[in-house]
Amino acid sequence: MKQLLKPLLIIMMFLACIQSHGQHAKFRRIQHIIDEATNKNLVGVSVYIKSPKLGEWVGVAGYSDVENGIKLKEEDVFGLASISKVYTATAVFSLIEEGKLNLDDKIAQYLPSEIIDHVKYADSVTVRHLLGHTSGFYNYNQDPELNRLYLEGHLKLDTVSHLEILQQYFYGKEPTNKPGERFKYSSTNYLLLSMIMDTALGYSHVDYIRSMLKEHNFTQTWYKETPPQLIKHYGDLNQDGISEDLTAQTIETTNWYSGDDGIYAPISEAGLFLENLVKGEILNESSLNEMMTWNDKKPDFGLGLSADKAFPYKFLVGHSGSGIGMRTDLYYVPHKDMTIAIFSNSGLRSASKSFAETYYAMRKRIILKLFLL
Repeated sequence: MKQLLKPLLIIMMFLACIQSHGQHAKFRRIQHIIDEATNKNLVGVSVYIKSPKLGEWVGVAGYSDVENGIKLKEEDVFGLASISKVYTATAVFSLIEEGKLNLDDKIAQYLPSEIIDHVKYADSVTVRHLLGHTSGFYNYNQDPELNRLYLEGHLKLDTVSHLEILQQYFYGKEPTNKPGERFKYSSTNYLLLSMIMDTALGYSHVDYIRSMLKEHNFTQTWYKETPPQLIKHYGDLNQDGISEDLTAQTIETTNWYSGDDGIYAPISEAGLFLENLVKGEILNESSLNEMMTWNDKKPDFGLGLSADKAFPYKFLVGHSGSGIGMRTDLYYVPHKDMTIAIFSNSGLRSASKSFAETYYAMRKRIILKLFLL
């Protein structure tokens, strides 16, 4: 009997070794891809993958601080840019579940007439329209004059209020469409949602979102509050192909934005937030059904979550973000029960095209390795 057990044990160990190497082969190839991207021109890249088949893995390459030669680590915290909208939408639906808001409430119930009276069709827009980007509201965040003043250093956001920014760069702007007519992405929607939450709560939505994060044990996620030991964020505002330290600007914008940005998190905790959300561990089934009722146009968008149907992943849900100091992608693939996140502390916005070319080529190769090769 002992003679039989020994070769059987060896075979089992050999098979386990093969399986282990098979699981990690994709990760080793992805590590090589992100190493190449950071050797080229991206400062740092972090990748998070979790699935029943592959297990859980975080791969990092490059630097969190180029000037001091500090390598990026798995637990490092990034600004999430527009992925923050997922957190805002989650908070809005939490308030709906508490009976403090309704999807089809007119926003005029919560916003001052000073705003409503200066924007065409604003008296017909609902909370649903804001969540799904179907309000038609002009995107203040993309206003050329606002961006020029900020990027040239002539505007400090912490010296102006959100209302003052809306007065200057939103009031009187022609909507892209009538409410509910079509999808048009606009950060203005989520800034207004933050103001609506303030009114519905009777206190700052900032405290509400921070409490929500704490309640669900996201202890390393911050909202509109600079995390301790935040990594440096880089960009290329001169568009000369050379990365410059934009950490101060990243902190300024992330802490000033309201609803449309503002979240900082390590990649694994951001991945867990999305996974818990889509699996019904944060909101109820009714809320999730609303969030994931897609507009069936490209890009597909629900109420706080986006979706994409393309080869080779077939279908995924989540959000992405882009700022002057970061690029972030966070998605969940239902039929694989797989969470995928790709974060970089190299900003693509207002940067030379070479950074975007490197990032998107890297992302494409990662997806192909995960789903095909």
